[in-house]
Amino acid sequence: MKQKTLNTGFTLIELLLYVAIFSILISTVMFIAFSSVAQRAHNQSVTEVDYQGEIVMNQITQQIRNATTVNAPTPGNALTSLSINTSTASNNPTIYDLYNDGARNRLRIREGSSGTSNYLTNNKVTITNLTFNNVAVTGGRDSIRVQFTISSYNPSNLSEIQYSKTFYGTGTLR
Repeated sequence: MKQKTLNTGFTLIELLLYVAIFSILISTVMFIAFSSVAQRAHNQSVTEVDYQGEIVMNQITQQIRNATTVNAPTPGNALTSLSINTSTASNNPTIYDLYNDGARNRLRIREGSSGTSNYLTNNKVTITNLTFNNVAVTGGRDSIRVQFTISSYNPSNLSEIQYSKTFYGTGTLR
């Protein structure tokens, strides 16, 4: 009687082929996952910078339009801080400037003689190149051009988090 032999295992070549295919699939899935995470981090940085820049610019220009006087800068001059008086005497002077908290520059507003500080930006961004330029002509209404650059706060220098944007705006006293 003739005996039948069964080959129930894989050959070495088949095993290597399956391992290679499995490795390629895992590598592809990992690449897609890491790319997705990096893109999400970048999108969050862009959203944070855009949102904070728009909010801050709207608040400053609205406050300038509602101000009664501009203390500094004087017409034809530019400064890194803005001092205005408002119709609420207890808020005078209202000052916008940068404050370095040891890690980043934050935009702050100080109101009144007590100088109570409130930050207009959070700790996810840093501000540079803050300029208030009074472009009014002598005898005319004060008009302040505001410029600043907001960047994502990125202490680890991750490329997907690096994002900066410069904002421009103008407010003219009514």
